Amino acid sequence: MPGTRGAAAVGAAAVLALTAGCGMLGLGEDAEKSDADRLVEMLNESNRIDSELAAAEFRIVEQCLEAEGFTVHEPWMMQAYEPEVQDSLTSYYPHEGFLVGADEAAEYGFGMWANSPDGWEDPAAEDYYAAEEEEYEEEGTWEEPDTTEWDALTPEEQYGWYVAYQGQEYAEWSYGTAQDYADMMNGEGEWAEDAVEMPGEDESAEEEVVDDGSIDVGEDDMGEEPKPGGCQLEMIEALYGEPQLVEETYEGEGGAEESYSYWSYRPENPSWGDETMWEDIEAEYGAKMADLQGELVDCITGKGYEGWEFDEYNSLPVYEFFNALYYQDASEEEKDMMMSDSDAVIAPIPDDAGDSYEDWKAYEIQTAVDFDACGEESGYADASEKAYEEVHVEAYAAIEQDVYAWQEEMNDAISKAQELLDA
Repeated sequence: MPGTRGAAAVGAAAVLALTAGCGMLGLGEDAEKSDADRLVEMLNESNRIDSELAAAEFRIVEQCLEAEGFTVHEPWMMQAYEPEVQDSLTSYYPHEGFLVGADEAAEYGFGMWANSPDGWEDPAAEDYYAAEEEEYEEEGTWEEPDTTEWDALTPEEQYGWYVAYQGQEYAEWSYGTAQDYADMMNGEGEWAEDAVEMPGEDESAEEEVVDDGSIDVGEDDMGEEPKPGGCQLEMIEALYGEPQLVEETYEGEGGAEESYSYWSYRPENPSWGDETMWEDIEAEYGAKMADLQGELVDCITGKGYEGWEFDEYNSLPVYEFFNALYYQDASEEEKDMMMSDSDAVIAPIPDDAGDSYEDWKAYEIQTAVDFDACGEESGYADASEKAYEEVHVEAYAAIEQDVYAWQEEMNDAISKAQELLDA
């Protein structure tokens, strides 16, 4: 039974927590590795619990919907997923964006040329994308759900499912009225082919006002998210109690404080960390790597790459530099679409970068090769991995007991869900 397995795992995790102090006392590298291994096991257990709980939530909602006569379910919303299995506390390292390895550097550079205006027509881009896709497939096993049965439903049946799932108010907030949804699915009304204005057809009519009695809600102005209703609310109340409206603030354009709100019901997994935790990780990592970062910059400067600086994420701004290189002759519209708003200091483009796509691509590949050579000379990649793992151990150890408490609480929810499903 899922709840029993989860409870046993939490018990084992608690025992590990009681014996976790050796590495924190500085008793040597082996002890530190055991801390990392223990914390990786903790994260994998959290991933398993999260996946199992989500599957139980979906099944409770499905039972409710089926009791109301809805036997075909929207596959994207009801899609179970396999828990991620981690073998490390981090899935990437900051140096991987600018030290890609000698072989990849010599063949593809940083891969930026394949995403440039001329690179889209480069026959070599197909091989690059194939290699990238193969690597992505090796890393993940996620597959798109089968939508055949759902697609066979009429728009009216699909909309009725959404209403039963989250309530009328939520369905209208997400999709408009039933007629709006039917028009969208049938390509009618404002969704009709002859009513959809393609970019560039009439650029002068940027703010045309159409008084047809409807309310035009832009994608950035949908209004406050309504409280979930329907079968989803029944599931939430059964497992967690009343959902809570959460308001978050962030620094908007020009430094102004802005906010957004959302409904929350399941206690958040502490393993995911918060903004402060990730900021601390980057700061601690940067402090550990400061000397080597200076050495690396000195090395690449000695090879003719002047003006390069590490950004706030402890990376060299490869993306920003080569976007500036490849899009220097592009239209303002293309630049706005493809170039980021990064605050990173970008090195000036040197004359020896050339003035054609072929020149720029060759320059990119040589840059990647030279950066990698400097990385090898300083041992940067190995030091980076070690430092990044160390700061992650410290960060996750600080929230360890909170994570175990969350695991226990969520295993209780899994047990409660199983009781509801068995009733």
